[in-house]
Amino acid sequence: MSFFTFFLYLVCVFIRPQDWMPAFSGKPLINILGIATIIFLIFESSGKSEGRRMVKAPQTWMMLCFFLTILMSHVTHMYFWGMQDSFAKFFPTFILFFVILNAINTERRLKATITIITLIMGLLVMQGIYQMHNGFGWAGQVLTTQGDGQGGIISRINWVGIFGDPNDLALTFVIGIGFLLPFVFSNINILTRLLSAAFVAYLGYGIFLTNSRGGQIALMAAAGYFFIRKTKRFVLGGILGGAAAAAVLVFGPSRMSALSSSEDSAAARLDLWYGGLQLFKSNPIFGRGFGMFMEDLPQTAHNSYVLAVAELGFVGLFLWIAMIYISMKGLLMVQNKNKDLANYALGIQTALFGFCVAAFFLSRTYVILPYMLFAMAGSLVWLSAKSDDKSTQIAFDGKDVRNVFLLSVAVILAVVFMIRGR
Repeated sequence: MSFFTFFLYLVCVFIRPQDWMPAFSGKPLINILGIATIIFLIFESSGKSEGRRMVKAPQTWMMLCFFLTILMSHVTHMYFWGMQDSFAKFFPTFILFFVILNAINTERRLKATITIITLIMGLLVMQGIYQMHNGFGWAGQVLTTQGDGQGGIISRINWVGIFGDPNDLALTFVIGIGFLLPFVFSNINILTRLLSAAFVAYLGYGIFLTNSRGGQIALMAAAGYFFIRKTKRFVLGGILGGAAAAAVLVFGPSRMSALSSSEDSAAARLDLWYGGLQLFKSNPIFGRGFGMFMEDLPQTAHNSYVLAVAELGFVGLFLWIAMIYISMKGLLMVQNKNKDLANYALGIQTALFGFCVAAFFLSRTYVILPYMLFAMAGSLVWLSAKSDDKSTQIAFDGKDVRNVFLLSVAVILAVVFMIRGR
């Protein structure tokens, strides 16, 4: 029963009937189905079946601490209404993490979940094609339009709710491509490889229709990372990834031609990064407060790492990077030691890497996509250790704390150098 409600949960997260179907308008379907799934999972875990146990992963306590940090970012300023508002806004993402982490408690569920998510993304591409041809989408939403800087107008597909921004829709398609790439270049059934390749091209067309520079950057980063990991040769993988990046630049959206560190928008972005670091200097531990960046600055940070450190302080940045770090560490272990799950581990790695690169140019600290990947990574590592490979058990020890601390400092310094080097 838990997987049925989990399936409905995924549909509501991505298709979002509550945001455009009158019969479901205003109903908290996501929270209801998420909590129902957790209740069913708890009942199932009380049985004797080995496959129904609750998943144990380091990401669990990290996510709990991250949520507490979001609340503390307002408590330290004695802004209790802000704490309540932050709880309400981040709670759905918090529930999503635990639902996905624990619902994927068998290999069959893992494979089914990735298949379901990828197929749903295909539906979103289909609605994007419909929207581009008709000027409005399945939900009646109009195209996103903006100037191209040369007197013309650019049209971009979108969806509804949390995917109303074309950039978020593009990142979703990048994640789907990340899932599929390992199956295109693996020694498996030829039909599976052909279908995967066709779907990669299909999702790539969806990214093209979003006209998202962030999505294109994420796609290039994901492709480069995939080929380096697949070939295990930095030079060869870099060449293959570079060829994919060149194809993106040649055939990609018109807005890619405007991607320059010297353009006005880039200069404004660096100004926002500088402002974010000033907020961090004033509130180094728990930050200015969740959702408070634009209370002091005219726009959002356009950098997920800057947004984290400005609003949640060093503690928040540390925990966010810790979830990325432990997820990548676990996925690398599974890819190297568990042949049965290697393609799935590499797929989630590729998707996460692409997101992390794009996150340096987009404010996506709190969107659901990275937390979905954190949860899937935790489940995959747990499944690998539970099945037959105890060597993939993972812990977050003192060495990992040091590494995450250094990575957090390195991110801040990278932003500082980019600001000074403009």
